[in-house]
Amino acid sequence: MTTSPPTVDTASVQPAPARPAMPAARQPTGAGRIGVVGPVLATLLVAVGVVLLHDAVAEADNTPGRSWLAAFVDDINGLTAQWWMIPAGVAVALIGVWLIVTALRPRSRKTLAVASATGVHLRTSDIARLASAAADDVDGVLSAGSVAGRRTVTVTVESDTAGIADQVHDAVAQRLAALADPVKVKIRVRSHLRHREGN
Repeated sequence: MTTSPPTVDTASVQPAPARPAMPAARQPTGAGRIGVVGPVLATLLVAVGVVLLHDAVAEADNTPGRSWLAAFVDDINGLTAQWWMIPAGVAVALIGVWLIVTALRPRSRKTLAVASATGVHLRTSDIARLASAAADDVDGVLSAGSVAGRRTVTVTVESDTAGIADQVHDAVAQRLAALADPVKVKIRVRSHLRHREGN
């Protein structure tokens, strides 16, 4: 006596909903100009700390001689207005405004997003390398170099082939088609023969 296996109604089985493997990564940002201000402010704080430490040790040990702060206060006591104080005050005010603007500015962005659900980003230097590699693969291109920004990629090729600019443009555009926001591609062609004659 044989028994047949139970049948399963495949129409009633619902597929599990697809879920992303991981949350999409955010676009990376640079430190911006605040990275230059930080070391300057840190140096000033260290200098102030040295002055305060010196005066504290001098006061605790009762060493002879005035503290640095007392000497500075005595030097500026009775100081009258001078002509150079106006431009110095304006310069200090401008530096303060610059520090505030620098601190509030958004951090720099030097990456472009790739059309992907996981949040893949490419740096502008990597985009330039991709553009140069795509241009090098075109027949007739002797050498290629690229400079990339967040909106434009400029490719400079050395070639003597007629119509090479359109071929390079198509190759670079196809290589960068994976970017979520397409960039403008500019092609510059330099003649290899003229370059040699000039040398």
